[in-house]
Amino acid sequence: MSTPSTPARPSPAALLTLLGTSLGLSALAVYQWSELLVVRAGGTPACAVNESFDCAAVWNSAFAGRVHDALGMPVAALGLLWGLTALVLPAVMAVQARAGKDVSAFLTGVKLWAGAGLLACVTFIAASLQAGAVCLTCLGTYALTLGYAVGAFALLPRPIWPDTRFLVPGGAWALIISAPLFLVLLYPGGQTPKTVTKPDVKVGGQATPEQLAQWVASLSQQEKLQAAYARDVFLKSTPKDVSAFPVRLRVGPADAPIKVVEFTDILCGHCRMFESLLAQLMAMDPKVVSVEPRYYPLDGECNPDVEHSPKDGVRCFGAKAQLCLEQHPRFLELRHELFEHQAGLTKDFIVQVAGKAGLGKDALEACVNSPETGKRLAEDIAYAKLYGIQGTPLVLVNGKEAPPATAFLVGLVLAKGDANAPLFQSLPAPPAP
Repeated sequence: MSTPSTPARPSPAALLTLLGTSLGLSALAVYQWSELLVVRAGGTPACAVNESFDCAAVWNSAFAGRVHDALGMPVAALGLLWGLTALVLPAVMAVQARAGKDVSAFLTGVKLWAGAGLLACVTFIAASLQAGAVCLTCLGTYALTLGYAVGAFALLPRPIWPDTRFLVPGGAWALIISAPLFLVLLYPGGQTPKTVTKPDVKVGGQATPEQLAQWVASLSQQEKLQAAYARDVFLKSTPKDVSAFPVRLRVGPADAPIKVVEFTDILCGHCRMFESLLAQLMAMDPKVVSVEPRYYPLDGECNPDVEHSPKDGVRCFGAKAQLCLEQHPRFLELRHELFEHQAGLTKDFIVQVAGKAGLGKDALEACVNSPETGKRLAEDIAYAKLYGIQGTPLVLVNGKEAPPATAFLVGLVLAKGDANAPLFQSLPAPPAP
């Protein structure tokens, strides 16, 4: 047992392990936070590989939302808080040990912090399993936390577990270091957009004014600004004469108060996010929303308005394959499968998906290469040009351009298509373009 006359000193191996793993974990947390901002902006993070390995699904889970609501910052920010505290604790301990001081309290503090990290990992793993997806970057977090625990429990001087005599001072040091860091991270954490959720209203039901007000109040300032900007663009947009482009396919009621026309590219990350949002909007109230899918592949091979081409043909083949499938009753389901496998999408996989609709390889290729399919794609491109398309997705609501801001579109569904409904009146002034 160590005594004040012979103070315990952490070994170089222990310090190297603790400092290295905590530094790596902090850097990974910063990366995860930046990727979360991509998700909240409607993009696709690099760690979203497929439906099973999708960090966005974990970050958008109900558990992650509750953590953000309760603590004022996303889980990624908490990871950074834990990593920085885990870094500072052994660093201060090393300085104290070098000065010949007793570091028993720091040894206990490091072990307590390591134990808290392991418990947090178990909790987050359970939440990930409940979300039905695996977050690849989170696996790195778990591995680094486990490495830190090895440094704390196996490499630091005994006893292996936190010394009960130093629980209070050890915990106090962890609190002294983590509390200021929490306050520093609270501001950027509060500015990170949350997952937008609608009021708890039954499908097809009518939200009460109190529920709508509560929903608007739950939005972050950034979400409110995005909604205000999208609404401003929508209100100022002028409908075009689209009589030359009759409806080819409409999913949903013809008299829906919200008629969405979307122009997508099968490899566009923002299109993938909007496709998921669109499904949620339709599920909120099937009588309110209808969807008319259109295509604008970002490939010069089949789109004369695009200068470059990746030469793999996936974007063009994907657009034309959807045109060949769009009259099938399972069209939206099949399209969703294509978007969910966007990261590794190939022509062969598109052929496999088409096969589920009874369209064999030869029949699909014949349809894709037919003049009729080429004509329909050219019509979609001309339709999009009418609105001066700058990128995908281009979203039209009742003939007017509407930026695909989640909060605005959810609010529009709740307001049954009325962009001047009272729920929008509490939004801030729209930011400049």
